[in-house]
Amino acid sequence: MALDLTGKVALITGAASGIGRETARLFAQQGAAVVAADRNLPQAQETAAEIRTAGRSALAHQVEITDEAQVAAMVQRTVKELGGIDILVAAAAVPFADYGTGKGSRYLLVEQPLEDWRRVMSINLDGTFLTDRHAARAMIDANRGGRIINIASGAAIVASIRGGAYSASKAGVWMLTKTLALELARHGITVNAIAPGFIETPMTEHIRQHEPLAKSVVESIPLRRFGKPFDIAATALFLASEEGSYYTGQLMHPNGGVLIP
Repeated sequence: MALDLTGKVALITGAASGIGRETARLFAQQGAAVVAADRNLPQAQETAAEIRTAGRSALAHQVEITDEAQVAAMVQRTVKELGGIDILVAAAAVPFADYGTGKGSRYLLVEQPLEDWRRVMSINLDGTFLTDRHAARAMIDANRGGRIINIASGAAIVASIRGGAYSASKAGVWMLTKTLALELARHGITVNAIAPGFIETPMTEHIRQHEPLAKSVVESIPLRRFGKPFDIAATALFLASEEGSYYTGQLMHPNGGVLIP
C-alpha cells in the first residue's frame, strides 16, 4: 500500500505535541501540505519548522478551538493559503481541567466543580464539533470530498473512576463522528475516529513517572508496552489515504489489546 498524500492539504489540531505533532510529521513525509494548529503557538511553530527543514510544506496557526470565530479563521486561512482542506485530524484535547497550568485534578463526578466539567467538555467535545463542522463546510464548498479523523479514546466506551468528564467528552466525540459520517457521506466526506490506548504523550506522563503505576498499566496491556504516537499517526494515515476510502463512521482501536470491544 502506498498511503500517499501527495497533493493533499491536512489541517491538524493539537499539533504542538504528542499525537498531533507525530501525525503532522508523518502526513508531511507522505506528501501532504500541513497546517499545524494549536493554542501553543511556539510549539506549533516548532512542528512546522521541523517539517519545512525536511523539505516539506507546513505552516503554524494559533487557535483556541473553543472559540468559533478562531476556528473559522483557521479554516479560512488554510483555504486561502493552501487552496482547501482535504484532511482534518482533530487531535486537540485535555485529560482534565488544568486551565493552562499543566496541573489539574481528577474528580469523582459527585465532587467535580461545574466549571471543571464544562472546561473539559468545551475543549474535547465542543472544540471537536466546531473544528469538524467548519472544516466540513470548506470541504463541501470545494466539492472534492475529504477525510475527517477525530481522536477519541478507549475512555469513550470504558468508564473509569475519576475520569468521568474525560470519558463523557470522548463518548460525545464518538457519537459526533458517527452522526457526521451519516450526514457527510453524500458529499464524499468520510468521518472516522481513533481510540488510542495508553500512549507515550504528555497526557500519560503522570502515569509513566510513577513506577508502580506504570508497571501496573504495562502489565494490563497484552502487548506489554505503552503505544508510541506513531502508532496513532499511522492509523490516521491509513484513514486519510486512498486505501482507507471505504471506512466511515468507524472507531479504530490502536491500543495494544488493552481494550478489545
